[in-house]
Amino acid sequence: MENAAMMKFHADDIIMKEGGTYEEMYKIISGSVAVYIRYGEKEEHLIGIYSKSKCFGETNVLSDQPNIYTVVAYDDVLLMRITRDSLEEFIRNNPRNAIDIMQNMVHTNMLMQKNINLLLDDLYEKQDINKKRTEDIKNKIRQYRISGLNHWEA
Repeated sequence: MENAAMMKFHADDIIMKEGGTYEEMYKIISGSVAVYIRYGEKEEHLIGIYSKSKCFGETNVLSDQPNIYTVVAYDDVLLMRITRDSLEEFIRNNPRNAIDIMQNMVHTNMLMQKNINLLLDDLYEKQDINKKRTEDIKNKIRQYRISGLNHWEA
């Protein structure tokens, strides 16, 4: 891939943002990157640290969906930029990376399923809390109503 663009990033540079739309993926030539979900938020979660010859951002070249994670340079990093147009040539010249890309996608899919389950658990937990609060309020209202009736009857 002689015509592949090489890009340099320094530690803490954001390479891709969660929710952003990109038309490229990257192969790490040197250095490392940190991959996060909800980067910079209270619920920030480090997915992993990828280093030399690993790829990331593959969903960008395979779909039009927004990016599902944020990638930050862990240290000085040199990346090979792969676009949709150059993907086929890249895979032909880097067959091992095709398996890497598939493994990343499976890992990402499992991670998303785990996140969905955590969100559902959180949602159900909140519903239970709200149900309990509603019952408490109803009981208090009943108490007042009953004590109010007794007061007026006396």
